[in-house]
Amino acid sequence: MTVAVLFDLEDTLVQTPWSNFQHVIEFRRNTREKLVELGIPRNELEGIERATLMRNKASEYIEKHFTITEKERLQQEMEEFLSRYELDSARKSKLFQDTIPILEELRKLKVRIGVVTNTSAKAVEIVFRLHCLKRYFEVVITREDVARLKPDPEGILNAVKKLGARRFFMVGDLSLDAEAARSAKGTSIIIKRNPDEKLDFQSDHAIQSLSGVLRIIQVALKSKLSS
Repeated sequence: MTVAVLFDLEDTLVQTPWSNFQHVIEFRRNTREKLVELGIPRNELEGIERATLMRNKASEYIEKHFTITEKERLQQEMEEFLSRYELDSARKSKLFQDTIPILEELRKLKVRIGVVTNTSAKAVEIVFRLHCLKRYFEVVITREDVARLKPDPEGILNAVKKLGARRFFMVGDLSLDAEAARSAKGTSIIIKRNPDEKLDFQSDHAIQSLSGVLRIIQVALKSKLSS
C-alpha cells in the first residue's frame, strides 16, 4: 500500500510573517474590503473570519452571478492583491531547523511526499529556491491548481491521486489543514511549536516538532507490514 505524507508549506516547513497574528488580522481585513470593492456583497462575507473562507465564498458567488468578463477582472485584481502578501511572505521565510532532517528521513522510508498549500506557485518557487526544498517533493498543489482552497479537500485529493496513494497523512499548522484532511478521509497531523499554544480544534495527532511526524509514519508503516 502506497503511503503519502503531504505538507502545508507556510509555518509548517518554513516560518513566515503569517506567524504574527497582527499580520493575519490585517490580511483578513484587507481581503474582505478588496472582495467587497470587486463586487462581492458584504453580507455574503458576513460572519466569515478566515480569508481563505472568504475567497471560497466569493468563488461560489462569482460562479452564480458574474459574467465571464467580470470574473476575469476579479481574478486578475485579486491575483495582484494576493501576490503582494504571498511574495513578501516567501522572501521573508526562514527554514525551520527540523525541516530538512525530517524530509531526508521520510525519503529513506520510501513514502511519497507532497505539498498542498493555499499560497501561489510563485511564492512556492521562491521558498523552494531560498531553502533548497524542491528536490524533496513529488507533487506540489498550489492555489492555482484548485477551485476551492483548504479547508476544502480538493487540493489534497488532487495530490493523493497524482501520488497514487492508498493512505495519506496531512501535516499542517491550522484547523483548515485538519479539516481538509478529515474531509479527504486521511489522517491529520497538526504542529504547534509553541508549547503554550493550545490546540482548540480536532486533529488526529498534535506534535511540537516535525520529528513527531517521523514517529507517526514509522508506526503506521510497521502496522502496515504486520497486517
